Amino acid sequence: MKRSRILLADDDLLMLATINKLLQSDFEVVDMVSDGHSLVEAAFKLQPDLIVTDISMPKLNGIEAAKKIRGSLPGIKFIFLTMHGAIGYRREAQRIGAAGYVLKSSAREELNQAIHDALEASA
Repeated sequence: MKRSRILLADDDLLMLATINKLLQSDFEVVDMVSDGHSLVEAAFKLQPDLIVTDISMPKLNGIEAAKKIRGSLPGIKFIFLTMHGAIGYRREAQRIGAAGYVLKSSAREELNQAIHDALEASA
């Protein structure tokens, strides 16, 4: 069975490594990037099934990067993994069609399920 391809984006390298370790048994992590411009470039190059991205990143935040990607690659699913619990961020993520919104403090318990749910919704 083909494993879903995931692209990770976070400016915290320790967080990237932790997320990668958390996901690698169920998914193929195709790349890990640490800023919004690199996220856009990697998305166009690799065309993953799903992107897990932070909101606060240098050069281009995760929401703006997602907008750029979604404009040309509408089939890619997005899950925002962030420390921002404010409703305004959630609404903006929903407005651009995010498949999920997970707080970093809950990632260990919720991220894997959020990814499975997002991918099943598109199947």
